[in-house]
Amino acid sequence: MASDLRLEDLPKTIHLLMVNRFILLPETTLPLVLTDERYMELAESLAAAGGYLGFILSRGSNEGRQFQDVGCLAQIHELERDGDGLNVLFEGVIRFRVLRELPVAGREDVPRAEVDYQEFAADLGDRPEDLEGWNLERIKAALVQIGKKQTPGDLSYLEAMPPRQIIRLMAQTMPFALSEKQALLEAPTFRALLELLFALLAVNFLTTTPDGLQSQVN
Repeated sequence: MASDLRLEDLPKTIHLLMVNRFILLPETTLPLVLTDERYMELAESLAAAGGYLGFILSRGSNEGRQFQDVGCLAQIHELERDGDGLNVLFEGVIRFRVLRELPVAGREDVPRAEVDYQEFAADLGDRPEDLEGWNLERIKAALVQIGKKQTPGDLSYLEAMPPRQIIRLMAQTMPFALSEKQALLEAPTFRALLELLFALLAVNFLTTTPDGLQSQVN
């Protein structure tokens, strides 16, 4: 979908969903259950209009703006009311930088911001990237094993994912610190994301060093 979009097609003003347990990255999908009635109604109205919602990490501070400077634009693909919640499937489209926070509009009481995408225009393209020294299939196999250790249950669906997708999925869902998650989100290239992800995995979950791990998966 992203390859069909142009920067000028994207909204300059968006509503924001502040999160802290995960990030959203381009080329990934994220199923969520919304229970806040404000966001349930907003998601339904945005979906009806083919609109977008911005995912952004909270700052974890009471000073200044409540959210980070960079987030990811999401498109809503599936909606289903279930009891007191709304099941939503979001797809990451492109990252954005917040230019300024906007006043809350009407009854919504939902953060809004004026944003710019130019810095992350490559998220919409399929330009080849130099990944020399990285064997994506072996990296995928290593990440699947890490995922199975971290998350009990049937994770066979991971086996069917392309390597790039599973790498991004692990980057957006692993329980890193807020600052580490934000650094992953702002990684300028896929290679930079890959290198940072494995450095963080080595520090947080593995007994090997990043260089040692890289030698195993290359």
